[in-house]
Amino acid sequence: MIRANKTMIALPVVLWDRVPDMGAIIEEIDEGYHAMVRFAGGGLSSSNWATINRMKSRAPIETNLRRRSRALRFVLPLLAGILAACGVGNGGKPDHQFNVLLVTLDTIRADRLGSYGEEGGTPNRTPRFDALAADGVRFELAISSAAVTPVSHASILTGLYPYQHGLRVLHAASGFRLDGAIPTLTSTLSEQGWTTGAFLSAFPVSEHFGFDNGFQYFDNGIRNEADNVLEAGTDGRVRWNVAKNQRRSDVTTDQALEWLQKTEGPFFAWVHYWDPHDSMLRPPADLVEREIGSGTDQDDWRRALYDLEVRFVDEQFGRLVDGLKNSGAYDNTIIIVVSDHGEGLGDHDWWTHRVLYQEQIRVPLLIRAPNGARNRVVPSLVRTIDIYPTVLDWLGIEPRGHVEGRSLRPLMDGLPDEPRTAYADQLNLFDSNASMLKRRPNDDLVYCAMDDRWKLIYRPRNPGLSELYHLADDPGELINEYENEPEEVARLLQILEESGGFVDEPFGESVDEEARERLKALGYLN
Repeated sequence: MIRANKTMIALPVVLWDRVPDMGAIIEEIDEGYHAMVRFAGGGLSSSNWATINRMKSRAPIETNLRRRSRALRFVLPLLAGILAACGVGNGGKPDHQFNVLLVTLDTIRADRLGSYGEEGGTPNRTPRFDALAADGVRFELAISSAAVTPVSHASILTGLYPYQHGLRVLHAASGFRLDGAIPTLTSTLSEQGWTTGAFLSAFPVSEHFGFDNGFQYFDNGIRNEADNVLEAGTDGRVRWNVAKNQRRSDVTTDQALEWLQKTEGPFFAWVHYWDPHDSMLRPPADLVEREIGSGTDQDDWRRALYDLEVRFVDEQFGRLVDGLKNSGAYDNTIIIVVSDHGEGLGDHDWWTHRVLYQEQIRVPLLIRAPNGARNRVVPSLVRTIDIYPTVLDWLGIEPRGHVEGRSLRPLMDGLPDEPRTAYADQLNLFDSNASMLKRRPNDDLVYCAMDDRWKLIYRPRNPGLSELYHLADDPGELINEYENEPEEVARLLQILEESGGFVDEPFGESVDEEARERLKALGYLN
């Protein structure tokens, strides 16, 4: 059921209070205007606000009864137009707005998609993702805010960096849950009348981390109650049963297609695929046997399995697209495909994630808008925090509160845009789920600042072990220029210092007053 937002409720109340008293309605117009402003809050678009302001400036404040009646005939159609623009009178749904499909790919590197044209990215591996790239815009250098699932997804959904939205670790005494007061893509579209549904594949994007806020239908894809999944081990680390709390992409796609078939637009659907995250969730056994067999070299076999998992996810994404096309919804749907982070696969002597090299934080990003460009490649650096404002920009919705990301629409339209810098962090030292520090003790606290040319990986507890790479000449990050380029180090370090993202003590129990002050500073609370 669609939930009415503040605007839908407030405006009819204003009219009902005013209409019966014909003799006083004109004198009440100004008061009614302010009531609409107070009640509507952020629920009106910029065009709605312009209409209200025109109404106020043109409203004739007269006393003659005949003029009052004439003014009433002038004012009521204006108010009716405002109601229609807000979605009132049509079941609370916006008039002719695009659907939105967000597909997040867990642990998939950019170079594993054929459209990125690099080693490992062969065209026959991901034909459905490549087809979307040809039907939309592909971003060559998209940077995630973290290489751990909940932190990265929070940035995608809010347009904020981790130090702004507050979800910074997978597990600690605090800092692991997205505050419900922070607007997300989901809550914003739900308030504006979109039907919202999530179809997820693993625990790290469950309600335990606050991701259910704003969803009318939320299928987390896990077998246990989300808040009971984590268990403490004898070594002090907290783990979760991966096998029981994840599902394969074909099952998730089945659930999403069933919902899409019976949901009228406009809708916002979030589909999350998990398969390449680990070797427990494999494609059908006959496919594994036919494509890669048992293998001889363990490292080669692990890479081959990863690539097959990516290919299997590509097939399931194709089913989603086919479902949209068969229902006639494809041409009216904004589709975003993005990874939360990548995977080491042996690069930089690391197989999984939680570090900040490019194979970890450079992610595929594809956006297809109904009235957008086709087969365009954007070479400029962009961030996953730019997704949220981009969708709102395409829908004509003003965001509430501060948003760090910037709309990608100028770049998608082929227009110049101000260069961006990107931030990422990994707080492994203070994350009790991070079991990697025995093998990589220098990746305890790691921060990254980068632009199109240079990338700084900074270790505040061991500054001498920090790294600087000139990405244009060294995309594989093999030549550390930290000692040779002090000016570039200083420039990027200043970005990190000014961000306020550094953490130098463990996360304690959350304090409500501190949370309120943080939200107030970001513009979410008065």
